[in-house]
Amino acid sequence: MMRIKNLGILSLILIVLLTAFNVDSNAQKVRKKTEKKEKKSKDKKKKKDKEEEAEMPEEAKPWASRTNDFGCLVYGEDSVKALQSFSLYREDFKNENYEGALTNWNYVYNNAPGLREQTYKDGEQMYKKFFKEATDEAKKKEYFDKLMEIYDNRAICWGKSALTIGKKGLRYAEYYPEEKEKTFDFLGKAVENGGNDVDYPVIARYFKMLVDKYQAKEISMEDLEESYGKIKDISEHNIANNEKKSAKYQSVMDNLTNAYDKLNQASSVAIKPDIKTCEEAKAHYGTKYKENPTDPTAIRNFYASLIKFRCTDDPEFLDVAQKYNEMEPSSSKTKFIAKSYAKKGDFTNAVTYYNKAIDMETNNAKKASLKMALANMYNYKMKDRGKAKKAAREAAELRPDWGDPWILIGNITATQARGACSGFDARAAIWVCLDIWSKAKRVDPSSADKAQDVINKYAGSTPGKKECFQRGLSKGSSYTVPCLGASTTVRY
Repeated sequence: MMRIKNLGILSLILIVLLTAFNVDSNAQKVRKKTEKKEKKSKDKKKKKDKEEEAEMPEEAKPWASRTNDFGCLVYGEDSVKALQSFSLYREDFKNENYEGALTNWNYVYNNAPGLREQTYKDGEQMYKKFFKEATDEAKKKEYFDKLMEIYDNRAICWGKSALTIGKKGLRYAEYYPEEKEKTFDFLGKAVENGGNDVDYPVIARYFKMLVDKYQAKEISMEDLEESYGKIKDISEHNIANNEKKSAKYQSVMDNLTNAYDKLNQASSVAIKPDIKTCEEAKAHYGTKYKENPTDPTAIRNFYASLIKFRCTDDPEFLDVAQKYNEMEPSSSKTKFIAKSYAKKGDFTNAVTYYNKAIDMETNNAKKASLKMALANMYNYKMKDRGKAKKAAREAAELRPDWGDPWILIGNITATQARGACSGFDARAAIWVCLDIWSKAKRVDPSSADKAQDVINKYAGSTPGKKECFQRGLSKGSSYTVPCLGASTTVRY
């Protein structure tokens, strides 16, 4: 009986083991089947990807579209000829055989602008020599125009736009001193865009022209004070940080300060020589103003002292500026009032006064600057992109050779695209922005560095080659981004 019972237990154990074996065997079969299916799917995807890649057109000359960091062709259509031409012209150039170097230099300059920055440095040296040696005025003008072109293209393809635009201003001053407005414009752009990188000869020449314009009553005291403030900041930075040129900047600053002090002494509002700071000016002229707040002389003197010592953030400035502007209205004073309201966060009044200043201004360049101040306030402070873009476009119309409006328009377009576009079109919208920022570089090479900064920031976010191919878009073809309603060119 016991034996039968043991046999029953043994049978039961065998049944459990066989069941477990069958379950495990079936699980292995299912797993193998799943793995096989997954492998087949992966193989199929790889095959499809390879077929797509095989169908994607390959560039016959992959170097032909290669560009440097600023978007300029490195080799062009013939990489061998570009390198050979560079080597050949450099040999002639080193031997000062500039006429002999010109053919090969021209090939590199026109076909491989992104190959070496040295091409532009050499071109500058050659054409300065050609200009100085020419006796025919028409020929001299031809050489000069080419020199200006070299400066512009160097800024576009290699940056350092403050340096090159400053050079343009200095060459105009040296070769065509009668072209005062062009000289002033280029030097002003160098100071405006270059910041602490502006070289000391540019600062010295620019301030001399500011003084001339002030004495000729072409610019106001406010304009002079504002520009002097920028120049002073640049000079002081370099005196403290530019060990190599510190003494040069100090010498320029000493001369500027002497000239500036003489202007103050000769002006109708002579600031006491012992007053050196904003607090001292407030203590002296502010006290007289408070004693007689309706006296025109007290108003004028207090306003002038606040401007001179850059006290425009002072709470009392707005009150005295408005009183003085009522006495003697001007666009420049109205602009200062607008800026004061903007600093306080009172944008409604700031808009009102900016528009008043624009209506009063007769100089298109100054009017464009006021429009841009308004556009920046609309965009960055009030977040009204539509009004900002409109004001920037109006600034561009008033001053067609200014890049800043187009940089802002590109920035606004990028912001609008983030809210309106998605997927492929969100990335394609960056092409539209790149078009606008590139236009800023073309119309105003002095803005090339600023434009390139935003181009570099966004360039990696555009659609890739495969994405374009899947949509039937080839490089160089036109594409309309529907969320922006703007056409652009496909590139990858």
